[in-house]
Amino acid sequence: MTEKKLFAGARLKRLRKDLGLTQVKMAADLGVSASYLNLMERNQRPLSARVLIRLAETFEFDLKTFAATPDQSTLLSLREAAADPAIENIGLDVQDLKELADAHPRAAQALIQLHQSHRGTTSDLASLADRFDDRQGGGGTGEQPLQQVRDVLQENNNYFAELEEAAEIFAEEAHLDRADPGAGMRAYLLQVHGVRTRVLPLDVMRGALRRYDRHSKRLMLNELLEVPARLFQLAVQIALLEQRDLLDQMEMETGLTTKVARRLYRLALANYFAGALIMPYDKTLKAAQDLRYDLESLRRRLGVSLEQLCHRLACLKKPGARGVEFFMLRADLAGNITKRFGAKGFAYAKTGGSCARLAMWHANECSGEIIPQAIQLGDGTRYFTLSCAIRVANEEDPRIRTQRILMLACPAEEAEHLIYTDGGEEARVGLNCRLCDRPACAERAFPPLQKRLYADETKRSTVPFSFAT
Repeated sequence: MTEKKLFAGARLKRLRKDLGLTQVKMAADLGVSASYLNLMERNQRPLSARVLIRLAETFEFDLKTFAATPDQSTLLSLREAAADPAIENIGLDVQDLKELADAHPRAAQALIQLHQSHRGTTSDLASLADRFDDRQGGGGTGEQPLQQVRDVLQENNNYFAELEEAAEIFAEEAHLDRADPGAGMRAYLLQVHGVRTRVLPLDVMRGALRRYDRHSKRLMLNELLEVPARLFQLAVQIALLEQRDLLDQMEMETGLTTKVARRLYRLALANYFAGALIMPYDKTLKAAQDLRYDLESLRRRLGVSLEQLCHRLACLKKPGARGVEFFMLRADLAGNITKRFGAKGFAYAKTGGSCARLAMWHANECSGEIIPQAIQLGDGTRYFTLSCAIRVANEEDPRIRTQRILMLACPAEEAEHLIYTDGGEEARVGLNCRLCDRPACAERAFPPLQKRLYADETKRSTVPFSFAT
């Protein structure tokens, strides 16, 4: 069999620079000449199996990085940037963007960040104009710090070994009773930090679900919180007090430049610790595998809410002891994606809505039922999704419950581990209407970008937009 040639010069060069090596030094470590290494970095020679083995042995490098293709999230962001009116006349096609992401990943990220900055500036100008018209003054957008934090979480694949270990050590040293961890947490806060915990009425909390008073050393929880949510907030407060040094260190390592981004990241880490504390890694993974990821049974066994469980399942990515490669999306009834958790490889549109063919948009009709759906995106990637509508406390009016939609999803090849797989028909879905080229879709709300519309007065079909394919 002919050996498949691997050209990955840009990645090889980036690795060398990250390691701080000259071509002469790396060539010597790999057992090749400096001139041959130079040819490989310029894609004039392929990386042979011998060179790849030497890379792995010498630098303890994951060879999958060289074989990996650009993730769908990066390609989607590049497509959005290429479709921007400012540069769409250049005509960058999908192949151009794939080559850019593969050969020059840093240049691709630079284009994405430039487009996001341009979009943020445009949004700021529009917001400023609106506020000026209303005589309310100007202000900036809050989207960029959120996106920066999401990017850092995704870079870590939403798994933090330091926090997992810290949670295990704390549970052991605090002698938490797994049958009643809440009592142990309250006792620990009082005995070690002098913090008293109280559950207070809605009108006293004034819209806050958790409030910590440093001066009086009181932790106040809203009475609207159900038992799993109270437990989670106790664990978050323990993280902020007990794991301060670790959070400081992890915050400094990110390179986040703004105060609000660093604070958001710190809260995300505290939430991660809380999830690891109330759902220990090994116990959660074993229960999930034993129950074949039956979400309702698993939620009851662990004593947590469905949303808490979905968060935790998206974190089970310990090397050598991985769970199913889940990610989670949360949305409101207006179709806004309000949370993206661990969705590094999943291509979703950051703007312009989502695809109406996704089962998650019908979960509201099914009264808490978990809806399985196999999907295929336009580029051929396949996923298996679980969608459900949940109700949460409304701090403004205790008589009503706010409804949210959760979608937990994994690559299609891992669906065999789930109890929900029934061999149902696979649905073809798009990212959103503006980025979907599928012509025969009655649910289409907008024509696709970079496609020319045409109108035929002799025919009226069920498809609202006709365009050249």
